[in-house]
Amino acid sequence: MIVACIGDSLTEGDYGIKGKSGIANVQKENYPYFLAKNTGWTVRNFGKCGFRADTYLNFYKEGNLHLSDADVVVIMLGSNGGNDPEENTPCNEAFRELIRLIKADAPKAKIVLCTPPQGTVNPAFSNCGYMPQILKAVSFVKLLAKEEALPLIDVFDCGYFTPETENVMQPNDGIHFGREGYKVLAKVIEDGIKALL
Repeated sequence: MIVACIGDSLTEGDYGIKGKSGIANVQKENYPYFLAKNTGWTVRNFGKCGFRADTYLNFYKEGNLHLSDADVVVIMLGSNGGNDPEENTPCNEAFRELIRLIKADAPKAKIVLCTPPQGTVNPAFSNCGYMPQILKAVSFVKLLAKEEALPLIDVFDCGYFTPETENVMQPNDGIHFGREGYKVLAKVIEDGIKALL
C-alpha cells in the first residue's frame, strides 16, 4: 500500500527547538517514518514546514507531488492558521481546491483528513499562542470532512496530546512533536487508516 502524507511541519517532522520559535529542526523520525516502519507500507512524506492550505495549494500546483499511484492520501493542515469555520477565508477555499485536485489526480486514492493536534497554552513554551488558530482549524476540518464526505482522523481529540502530556509529546516548544509524539501520532493515523480498509 502507498500512503502519501500532506501537511505542514507536523508532517515534515519538525522537532522544534527549546526556547525558540520559527526555526525548523526537521528530523527523519517523523510520523510518516514511523507509519512506514510499523506497517511496512510505502509512505511518502510531502510535509512542508510553515505551510498553510493556500501555500500548500501553490506548492501542489507547481507539480511537487505525484499522487497518481497513492492508495491513501492523508492531509493534516491548519496549525499555521488561515482556516475558519465561520468566515470564508482564502485558506478555506485553497483547502477545498486542494482536495478537488487530489481527487482528479489520484481518483482511486482514499483521501483522509486529520485535525491538527493541540498546541500548548502554557506561556513557558516558546510556541504558546497557536491554540486559537488551531481551534478554528479543527472546527473547519471537521466541517470540511462532512461537506466532502471524507473520513476524518481526529488527532486533536484523540486523547494523547493534552496539556498533561506535552512535556513528553511536544517537549521542545509545545507544538512540534518529539520522537515519542511522532511515534504516537503515527499509531493514531495508522489506526485511522486501517479502520477504512
